Amino acid sequence: MKKQGYAKSTILGRTKLVHLMARRGADLWDPESVKELIAKQETWSEGTKANAVIAYNSFLAMEKLTWNPPRYKRPGRIPFIPLESEIDGFIAACGKILGTFLQGLKETGADPGELWFIRWVDINPTARTLTINHPVKGHNPRVLPISPHFLRRLDLLPKKSERIFGQYISTMYANFRSQRLRITRQQGNPRLKEIVFTTFRHWKATMEYHRTKDILYVMRLLGHKTLKSTMIYIDLEKAIYGSLQSEEFTARVANTLEEAFSLVEAGFDYVTEIDGGKIFRKRK
Repeated sequence: MKKQGYAKSTILGRTKLVHLMARRGADLWDPESVKELIAKQETWSEGTKANAVIAYNSFLAMEKLTWNPPRYKRPGRIPFIPLESEIDGFIAACGKILGTFLQGLKETGADPGELWFIRWVDINPTARTLTINHPVKGHNPRVLPISPHFLRRLDLLPKKSERIFGQYISTMYANFRSQRLRITRQQGNPRLKEIVFTTFRHWKATMEYHRTKDILYVMRLLGHKTLKSTMIYIDLEKAIYGSLQSEEFTARVANTLEEAFSLVEAGFDYVTEIDGGKIFRKRK
């Protein structure tokens, strides 16, 4: 996998799954044994089973073997979007290193794997920016703004290596799960159990689309290479804020390209085209 250019985190994740299946009794040189083992894991989600199939595919490729893999499909799931007060309270209750990591996720909307890789040289305290030079698969490198608050938190961290968050991300996530259980009990809020690392990215994207109504801006912020991956945040924003917004609209018709540009710049959304005129609307 390394020769094929896979990321270290991907290699480690698949290796751990293969070891886990072996420890639970699967004969790795007997595909039917592996297939049976995966099917019997009642605590595994469909997504975890799909990942186990992919991990075993890599093992078989190494051994130059083949199999007829079972078909597991990751179910679609609407991301959990907490309140900002819940996020801030959660971060405040965490330790120094984990709390700083979560604050970075909240402010930048970076993928957890991207933030985990950042180095001290990627921080520009004068411009107040953070450079993502190790994007995860399917993302673009980018420069993101950060707040003075996040910079102050970073200044309190030990500078023992070139990387800011030097431990394995799996170790940090294990600490996160432990802290999450403690904080959920302390604050008496069962919603906090739904928070994972990627929750902060989903929250940031949803809030930024609500603030700007600019899906291309959100796409660039998240580092997505295609708009398709970003479109979910339009639906999330509507689900969260739709009931709070007025359903009364101001309508305009654009007959030229210049008129259409002017309406878009004024915050109007395109609706449809009738008799050659393009209809736009904006909530009052």
